Amino acid sequence: MDDRKRRIDELQKNSQESKVSLDTLLENFGESLYSRAREMNESFEDINQYKNYLLDIAESNIAIGKIEEKNRRFKELEEAINNKEIEEKEQAKEMSGIYRKLGKALLENSAYDDYTSLFREQADALKAKRESLETRIGELDNKEGGNVFSWIGKSAQGLVLKSFLSKAQESQEQLYFNIGERYGNRDSVNEQDDVAVIRGEIDDLRAVIKTAQDVLSILRDERRIITASFGIDGNPQKQIQSVKNHITQVKESLGILYRKFGLQASGIDEDITPDRKYFIDTIVTAEDAEIISRAVRLNQALIENEKAVLKLKASLLIDEEMAKIEKYKKSIDEKKLRIADCQKGIADLEESVRESEGYIQELEKQL
Repeated sequence: MDDRKRRIDELQKNSQESKVSLDTLLENFGESLYSRAREMNESFEDINQYKNYLLDIAESNIAIGKIEEKNRRFKELEEAINNKEIEEKEQAKEMSGIYRKLGKALLENSAYDDYTSLFREQADALKAKRESLETRIGELDNKEGGNVFSWIGKSAQGLVLKSFLSKAQESQEQLYFNIGERYGNRDSVNEQDDVAVIRGEIDDLRAVIKTAQDVLSILRDERRIITASFGIDGNPQKQIQSVKNHITQVKESLGILYRKFGLQASGIDEDITPDRKYFIDTIVTAEDAEIISRAVRLNQALIENEKAVLKLKASLLIDEEMAKIEKYKKSIDEKKLRIADCQKGIADLEESVRESEGYIQELEKQL
């Protein structure tokens, strides 16, 4: 029995290998036949379906190319926008520095007292505060001697003063910025001093910033359009994978067409109309004889293997049923033996009953 099971496994493995070989042979053969029939004016439905499948695959590949190109451009835009935004921040930082420089220059130039008079009191107060803190810090740093407690107190006082100085410097720089920004937004006048030079720097930088903003706006608009074109999914990789899955399905359908056509051309599938047979005869060439012969041999091998497997399985099933019969017969014999033993026991009990009844009758005579 083990040999037969082993033989079935071998036959099934051979059948699987033969099936793969046959399918590959028929698929390649069918594809070749369809390529020959592609330009022929035949109205067979499968030929039209074959053309539609090829068109579908070609259009799907084009769609993938477009999505990939959009995705590539989207990544380029993301990088360009990021760089422009960094550049924008740097330009804003540079402009802030120029505004501060302009504000300081305006305060230091008496020709602009009319404009700076509004800020003079605050500017002087911040300047005096800063100078006072710098002086106190300098005095504290130059102070020598004292014990450890004095040193700790000096250090703490120094930290507090430096914190105040830092805030005073920030306030002063902010004041310079406010003065410079406000003046920088005024209409240009015919200055002939350092203020005019700084105003020129502001105008030049503004032109650069305006150009950069225009470019950034164009890049963002293009990115927005591409993002919208990706649709609800919004994920180009998912879209590409979806189209690739569709192509795989279409290719599987093509494979079925190819194998069926190969079966028909090899004479394995004889359930075809006369018109179909005539059409196949017109496109099959003498060079195809070896392919057809191999297909027929592989198909015959599959049939023979299937028959052999069925016979071996039937043989195994017969043996299994015979084993069941033997088991049932053995069980029947065992039950018959138990029945015989029971019947003998019943007969013995009946005899005992009769003996007891006879004894009772004898005893009754004595009454």
